[in-house]
Amino acid sequence: MGGEEGQKIRIVIRRRSRKKVLIILLSLFLVSIYWYHRQGKNLVYPIVPVAIKANFLSEAYFSELLDQYDQIRSEHRKWYIFDTSKAIASHAILTLMMDDLEENQELLNGHKQFDLFFETFDQHVKQLSYITEEIHYFRNELNRYGGAPEQLEEMIELVACGKWQLFSARYHRYEVSEYDAAYNVKLISSNGRFEVVYHAEMGQMVNDPVNMGTYNYAPGSIYPWKYYQHHKYDKVPWKKWGNTDQISYKEITKRQSRHGSTEQRKTTEELHNLIKNKMSDSKKCR
Repeated sequence: MGGEEGQKIRIVIRRRSRKKVLIILLSLFLVSIYWYHRQGKNLVYPIVPVAIKANFLSEAYFSELLDQYDQIRSEHRKWYIFDTSKAIASHAILTLMMDDLEENQELLNGHKQFDLFFETFDQHVKQLSYITEEIHYFRNELNRYGGAPEQLEEMIELVACGKWQLFSARYHRYEVSEYDAAYNVKLISSNGRFEVVYHAEMGQMVNDPVNMGTYNYAPGSIYPWKYYQHHKYDKVPWKKWGNTDQISYKEITKRQSRHGSTEQRKTTEELHNLIKNKMSDSKKCR
């Protein structure tokens, strides 16, 4: 009996010891994560010159971007847990890509490397420790390339073909003097990057800084990691700087929301049914 009791005690002790070790390891991990994020927030991105010889959007252009990223990261790499070289290198690449796009605005539309440009840009954004104000507002430049028509009627055809989809417009229905925001509806592109808001009653695109649609660097998702990225790179900067420098997030959210109103629910339901009917009889998709 004594032997059995001793064995049980030893098993309990081993279990408690393992539990303590796990708690210590978990605590160290959480502390490391905390300090990593704190280090990232304190990071000031240095001005790093990037030289690209290839033509904008050529295959060689993207190849040189990758080479420059590797080179900058190598120059700034620190061999410990708080290595910020990825963020520094990506910030330098993003700065160059923003300048290049502003100098060649018309070239991107319809270009064969259209998708690659946005994929590359978004990948580098997700390497940053935090979003700068300049990069945040650059979402508005990028969102112009979504190809959304000015008229809601034309957009419904695109939705019926699966190129766009109806999405919640909860944060795009704040009161303005120009129109009743209860009729605002939001759509996002099939890849989740581009957004557009329409006033369903007028059938026109909404572009004011209170309720406008914006580009997503990290489209939202039910998956925890993607949800976290959307929160970090899209939501947090929006709450800090708003959609544009014309009005802050706090000023926007102080306004009365028309979300949940009778007009809003009726409008959303009618649009949903209209899209559903269009999808069943649409023959124009390519």
